[in-house]
Amino acid sequence: MGIKRYILLTIVYMLGIGLYVYSFNGDNFSLELLGLSLTLPVAVWIVIPVVLLVVASISHLVFYNFKDFLYKRALKKDFELFKEVAKQKILRESIENASFRTEGFKLASSVLNSMHYNPDSSVDFSQEPELAKACEMVKSINSGTYEDLKKYKLSKINELAIQNSINRLQVEPKYALEVLKNCKDISSPLCEKAYDALIEFATFAEIKKYNFTPDKRTFRRMMERYLDEKDSFEMDLISIEEMLEKFNADRADYLELAQEIKIKLSPDALIALFEKLYNTKGNLAADAYLYVLYDLQMIDKVKDILDNSDTDEFVKFKTVMFLREHGKSIDIDKFLRI
Repeated sequence: MGIKRYILLTIVYMLGIGLYVYSFNGDNFSLELLGLSLTLPVAVWIVIPVVLLVVASISHLVFYNFKDFLYKRALKKDFELFKEVAKQKILRESIENASFRTEGFKLASSVLNSMHYNPDSSVDFSQEPELAKACEMVKSINSGTYEDLKKYKLSKINELAIQNSINRLQVEPKYALEVLKNCKDISSPLCEKAYDALIEFATFAEIKKYNFTPDKRTFRRMMERYLDEKDSFEMDLISIEEMLEKFNADRADYLELAQEIKIKLSPDALIALFEKLYNTKGNLAADAYLYVLYDLQMIDKVKDILDNSDTDEFVKFKTVMFLREHGKSIDIDKFLRI
């Protein structure tokens, strides 16, 4: 029963009692208490206890209705907060300061904190558009698509935001400049991907601005651009030597460099480069130096190095020279790769 209806019915009830008593006893009655005297009709004195009871019962109803109102409001707010926390959890954002008021949602929040959303799950969020949209966003990013996440205000360390930035590099390589400008940990996946993207379009001077130690993979990509006639990418030979040093190039790396860079350099520059490497790196660059000499038909120098080597050194080059001396031709590039 509503409070308004209850008050109306109690008023009718009190009037009924009062009128009923007054109908057979219209006399007055005086009550003296602590020197005070109060005279009222008997009917009124009969109604007064009922009035007090009604006031007490209405106060009781108002209190518990108000308490129920506060609980329902807290429940509604907790539900909205829970949806927001669930959305943040789906978006792989850390959950902080999620203060629930009702016990049920406190437990649900604790359970939610220990769970991880699987984008491949078949959970139906069709009744909650915001959650459904967040799920679709996660699936899209995981599939390699770049999405606009500005409205979600995800933290910079959020793994979904990082993956989304990596996706953006695929469609917008020059975004790498913005990423690298703010890179504090150059070994992070995002910074490494940004460096990879930078190598695809930047000049060598721009690449050198960033404090990345080139590995064999990045060196190979820069060499591909350097050797591509359609690409204006240029590197100086000193920088090539430095990069070989930094990623600890082995004999195969030096030999591969000699086989590829010969199309870019003049014979004199080619000999000067690999003679220098041979003198500084020794056996590491020996195969490359021998290859260059043989390719430029400087056979006497090749023989001189081979004659002064140990029996088990430069076996392939000794085989090539043996076949040459006996009138047999051989594709040295293919033979050295065996």
